Amino acid sequence: MLKPCSLLLSILCLATPQAQARPKTVVVISVDGLRPDYVTEAEKRGLVVPHLRRFITDGAYAEGVIGVVPTVTYPSHTTLMTGVWPSQHGIVANTTFDPLHHNLDGWYRFASEIKVPTLWQTAGDAGIVVASVGWPVTVGAQGVTYLIPELWGEQTDEDRLLMESLSRPTGWLQKMEQQLGPYRSDSDGIGNDEMRTRFSVAILKEKKPGFMMIHLGAMDHAQHATGPFSDESNRILVEMDKLIGEIEDAAKSVGPDAVVVIVSDHGFVRTDYRVNLMLPFLEAGLVKTGAGNRGASVVSWDAMLWPDGGSAAVVLRDPEDVATRQKVADLLKKLQADPTYGINRVLTQPEIEKIGGFPTAAFLIEMKQDYQVKSAFSGPLIEKVPSTGMHGYLPDNPELRSSFFIEGEGIAHGKNLGVIDMRQIAPTLATLLGVKLPVAQAPLLIGK
Repeated sequence: MLKPCSLLLSILCLATPQAQARPKTVVVISVDGLRPDYVTEAEKRGLVVPHLRRFITDGAYAEGVIGVVPTVTYPSHTTLMTGVWPSQHGIVANTTFDPLHHNLDGWYRFASEIKVPTLWQTAGDAGIVVASVGWPVTVGAQGVTYLIPELWGEQTDEDRLLMESLSRPTGWLQKMEQQLGPYRSDSDGIGNDEMRTRFSVAILKEKKPGFMMIHLGAMDHAQHATGPFSDESNRILVEMDKLIGEIEDAAKSVGPDAVVVIVSDHGFVRTDYRVNLMLPFLEAGLVKTGAGNRGASVVSWDAMLWPDGGSAAVVLRDPEDVATRQKVADLLKKLQADPTYGINRVLTQPEIEKIGGFPTAAFLIEMKQDYQVKSAFSGPLIEKVPSTGMHGYLPDNPELRSSFFIEGEGIAHGKNLGVIDMRQIAPTLATLLGVKLPVAQAPLLIGK
């Protein structure tokens, strides 16, 4: 349950009205997949993360952030920058709906696909210098002066050349690479985050942006591979804490009024099984396949899965086809009754609409906590994937809650905000920057 707005007003304890009116330098660091209890319970779990722990004593923090549907990276990061649900901002999943695989499971990468004003655009329009390193859905982002978008990978020379062509200003990234080395990593792990940190620190020190967004992803990769709170995940967080300290020091060099914010997009649960839900859809004739250049491909479909980790939307080719809708409903009821399939809940279209998810979906399947969704045209129904991790489930599971920590000039010390709504973060950041996001209607976490 959200704390009433009146209890949240004291997060920002400004000394004077003049100080309250002055826009602040705001640096947002997203630690992908960071559960808040990694930090709030660090001592209990033997985690040495002094930079993150300082946000609890010297700043304000949430016990947890209730996320969006689905609890995955790209919809969540877009909500963090718009203050609205995915059904409103338009980035409704990590990957686009692609039933015929023409887009080869392409991701939502382009800022032009966001349907509402973003915080970076609003800040840029107000004359604030904006910088961004690796933030999702920022290819072509308007309002960002210094832009290195996220493409995933960044591991080959071709990836580097593409990144150079998409970054702004033109030629700027190449000049930075002459000093810092190529913007390319050999992995999606801590090496990639070290690279992003190196470039972020240089931008902060040299360009002194008024608003900066940084996305670090190693925690997500570690938890997918080994589960939350595994030895490897814990090790990665300890290393990331050092990177956060470097960024925080650089942010404070911009000016004494700097505010540093740590957020995440979702939590994590441990999983041990992966279920191929495409197989029963094939058996029911809802999807038909044939031979293609890359193996089996879709020939026709009446109802298609749109998987996202711990859940999967079901989209009807013809939303007005009552017979197909009933056929799918009957199939899902049968599958849910069989524990083999690991289905926890099935939501209908009105229920999905109420929680701001997939506007084109007829149904939403949520798996039980120990199960992931797979969608393949062949292979076993059940795969064992012991001690792995996943997200994408509905956000009412406390283990899926994400993080919010804030520290800097004027921020209350030791303030526990309780459990908050992810939609509250963007308008709060806007207030710190001295701008407004009219589309964001959630209560502020700070005084006006």
